[in-house]
Amino acid sequence: MKIKGYFLNLSEVAQMSNFEQYSGALFDLHGVIADTSKYHLQAWHQLATELGVEWTSTLAQSVVGMSRSDAVTAILHAGNLERQYSVQQQTALGDHKNEMYLKLIAHMSPADILPGVIDFLNDLQQHHFGIVLASASVNAPLEIQRMALESYFPLIVDPATLAHNKPAPDIYQQAAAMLNRSPQQCLGFEDSQTGLAALNAAGVISIGIGEEAEIATAQVKLPNTSALSLANIAQMIG
Repeated sequence: MKIKGYFLNLSEVAQMSNFEQYSGALFDLHGVIADTSKYHLQAWHQLATELGVEWTSTLAQSVVGMSRSDAVTAILHAGNLERQYSVQQQTALGDHKNEMYLKLIAHMSPADILPGVIDFLNDLQQHHFGIVLASASVNAPLEIQRMALESYFPLIVDPATLAHNKPAPDIYQQAAAMLNRSPQQCLGFEDSQTGLAALNAAGVISIGIGEEAEIATAQVKLPNTSALSLANIAQMIG
């Protein structure tokens, strides 16, 4: 691990900030591992347009990090259309959006991995952190495969098994349980208000990546994925 030109081992980092208590790393996917949020937003935008719902910045911000069904509900609510669609029809709308999304990511590859992510994942593995992907997207396993990241993410939470998705804490509680760790022993990585709300509610150390306004509720704030390192995080927690 390198910081300010020096190499640190994990025991030294632990002395800096009692960092040794953390041994799990729980990741969102979109905007944290890969820049695919734009494809999700493009597909949701297209669905809203088809429904005659005005696509605003507020609506776009609200659907980031949401499950498919919750995002459909948000779009219908924005257009006062909730009562016009049955549960089955809303599911069909979500499936239609997913079809559009899958077409957009058909050529996804390791080139879509954000800067610094591979180095950070290697850093985590070298220091024996358990790693879990905790994305609200049911497409997450496919995207991980297309980016050739399976060796880093053998554990992926299935959002279909959850009673409630983000911003509820369920997904991160389950991710921690998959590692046989408590949420308080884990670091969580998110780029949206919805995801950070889930981390904070679960009791996971929340690490926000991105613009200050979007990650204001994070306990640790990083401007971009290039800033990801255990040394940086240990110093900021300490």
